[in-house]
Parts: sequence; C-alpha cells; structure tokens
Amino acid sequence: MQLEFENEYNPKYDEYEKIYLALMKKTFKRLKIKADYEVDVSLINNERIHEINKEYRHIDRPTDVISFAFLDEVEGEVKIKGSIPTLLGEIFISVDKALEQAKSYGHSIKREMCFLFVHGLLHLLGYDHMKKEDEVVMFSLQEEILKGEVFMTDEELIELAKEARKLAYTPYSHFKVGAVVVTKDGNHFLGANIENASYPLCMCAERNALYHTYMNGYKKDDIAILALVADTEDVCSPCGACRQVISELFPREGKIIMGNLKGKIKETSVEELLPFAFDSSDL
Repeated sequence: MQLEFENEYNPKYDEYEKIYLALMKKTFKRLKIKADYEVDVSLINNERIHEINKEYRHIDRPTDVISFAFLDEVEGEVKIKGSIPTLLGEIFISVDKALEQAKSYGHSIKREMCFLFVHGLLHLLGYDHMKKEDEVVMFSLQEEILKGEVFMTDEELIELAKEARKLAYTPYSHFKVGAVVVTKDGNHFLGANIENASYPLCMCAERNALYHTYMNGYKKDDIAILALVADTEDVCSPCGACRQVISELFPREGKIIMGNLKGKIKETSVEELLPFAFDSSDL
C-alpha cells in the first residue's frame, strides 16, 4: 500500500503523513485487504474545500472531508509483486474545519484529524453512512479502528509532563523533572522526581510515572507513550537506572518523547535508549 500525502495548510501538520499511513495499514488489516492500493490525501483550508464542494457536489459551503473513490469495487487479493499500486481514490481534509470541530466537540485536533481520515478512507472502500444498512457498520468500524490510538500531540504530552514537573520535590539538586505515561485506552499517569537526604533513595520522574501506571492495574502491553521534560539545554534524557527500568516495564514498540522548557522535542525508543538491556534472560 502507498500513501501520497500533500500538506497545503501548515508545515506543522506534516506529522500526519506518518499517522495516516499507520491508520491506513490498520484499516486494511482489519478489513483483510491485501491488494496493493494507493490513497492520495491533501490537507487544505476551508476556502479550498468550499471550492471543491461547490464544483463537484454542488454544495455551496465548506465541509470537513471529501472523498473521491476511483474504483467501483475493492478487491482483497494480493497483486503481482512489483506491480504499480492501483489508485483507490483521493481524500481532502479541511484543517480549518477540523480545528473548529475539535473545539466544539471538546477533544484534541489530533483525534479529529484521525477521525476524518478514517471516515474518508472508509468511503473510498465503499462504505456510505447515507445508506441505512451501511451507517451502523461504518461508524462501528471507525470507532474500532481508532480505538487504542493516542490523540495527543507531542506538544500536548510535554505540557502534561510540565504539569507533573510542578510536583517535583528537589531541595538538594533543584533539578525538577516531569514525566507522563499514556495508556492505550487514553488514561495518563504523572510522575515527578522526589529527592531524599539519603541520595540513593531518590526517585526519578520516569520511574515514578511508570510505577504509578502499574499501581493502577496497567501492564507493559497497555502502555503507548512516555514523555518527560526538564529545564535542560537539549532535550531531557532518562538516566541509566531509568533506562533499565523502562527497558523492562515499557513496550519496545512504544513511543518516548523527550523535551525541554524551550520547546525542543525529540522522539526515541527503548531500543535507542538502551540497546543492550539487562533482562530476565540474563538471570
């Protein structure tokens, strides 16, 4: 499968290329579609989608998402290796409208942007909520595909970590760190570093956040993201002890976001933080 992504709106929305490709793969897997398809998606503004809506649908107003399906029927079989992907269709998403609706519905812009893409993709695959027989199935599929996704941007995650940082107890180092763990069901658990006059008894923010998560009944496979922040020149990076704990309690496919108070953000993973972790096989 292939995603052709065009962002006419704002460079900061370029991150949706990777997000949409992951959602496309998830959707195809759920529907057992193995044929090699290409989907073109464009992020545009209200003015542009208004023009498209008026010209092709004869509706004189902006809308949130428009899909143009190029195939009458979607096949599920695998195509010949090396063949050119068949263009499934085009999706146009108004970021202006997504921002309006996210505010109106009280959820994040990321949640709205992901919903609109999946909605548009299902239209390309033949689902039509205007038909009563398809409506329940389509909306049920949308919720199923979006379930388990974390609808917070990296910036929003760092803001949560900053809130956790305010709870730090650091009378000796005066170096405050905040962390947050986000679970796949959308819950989040804060952690801050807590110091002690007996220095070995100090506890880092990352470990506090992970232990907090486990104490609420969650396990490794339930976790999606860990974010941390401190007042550092570069992004705040976990210490060696935290890297070891993260390697055991955090999923290897999970996302780790490191940031600082100046707005710098970097994504990493368990493998990058500690490639030669000590685990149960070493005991």
